[in-house]
Amino acid sequence: MAGSDTVSVKNLTKSFFDPNGKKAIIFENVTFNLPAGAVLRLSGASGSGKTTFMNVLSALTKPDSGSVFFGGTDVTRLKEGEKDRFRAENIGYIFQTFNLLSPFSVIENVYAPLAFAGRLPQDFKEKALISLQKVGMESFAAQKPYHLSVGQKQRVAIARVLFADPKIILADEPTASLDKNSSELVKNTLLKLNKNGTTLVLTSHDPIFDDIRPDIDFNLETGALS
Repeated sequence: MAGSDTVSVKNLTKSFFDPNGKKAIIFENVTFNLPAGAVLRLSGASGSGKTTFMNVLSALTKPDSGSVFFGGTDVTRLKEGEKDRFRAENIGYIFQTFNLLSPFSVIENVYAPLAFAGRLPQDFKEKALISLQKVGMESFAAQKPYHLSVGQKQRVAIARVLFADPKIILADEPTASLDKNSSELVKNTLLKLNKNGTTLVLTSHDPIFDDIRPDIDFNLETGALS
């Protein structure tokens, strides 16, 4: 029997219609089990559907058919409010676009997702500051994101994940446009979290990740699982 934090993908299919009304399949009848603490690498050329697959895994996008089970819960069948709660309680995002909220300060961006979900811990400000300290951004806590460099914004995005302590991390090209030092920080943080039991779903064209050996490699371009 699968563990409570196992991600089980069953017969997952997603397609779209191009401007001419022609149906194009992004992925079809995908099935695999990803145990807690494992690594799933999504590979394939740009535009092959890696981000779409991540969005389906996290219930941001509904598949045409099939299911995504987290433990015994089919997240594709949850109501919208339940999906929001599921993401807040289980998933951390490190994307190349950072998704920081410009009106909020750096420290507010760290705890904002859990605040919106209504599940802030009592010592949330202290915990948020500790998360920023871990990525060397505590002195920027009161700054707004538009004052930060690209690398600094990504550090804040990492601190946000550290604060939430998710069970799954979705990392979509997390080092795109970053310098070498910032890329190393991202990689080392992801590896440390994974070593401590966090499931990692990764897509990247950065050679810095070439030495990571995934438990499952899903090539969206060819549809091959290995």
